[in-house]
Amino acid sequence: MTAKKIKDTIASCLNDVIMEYHGDTIFVNPWNDNKFEFAYKDIDKTYTSIEDLMSDKIYDGKSLKEIAAEVTLM
Repeated sequence: MTAKKIKDTIASCLNDVIMEYHGDTIFVNPWNDNKFEFAYKDIDKTYTSIEDLMSDKIYDGKSLKEIAAEVTLM
């Protein structure tokens, strides 16, 4: 998967987005353009922009942009 595909899927704000990364689930609830609820392992966050969500380095020091090729959309 590409970072653009992940970003476009989340930005569509149609449904919750569930992905898998190295056996762990990533959950994103896109409320609107300025609110994205996120859960991964024991991390729960709310982002105010999709750019922040895509660039936060919470995956072992990497961002969602950086790990996109290793992520599976469920």
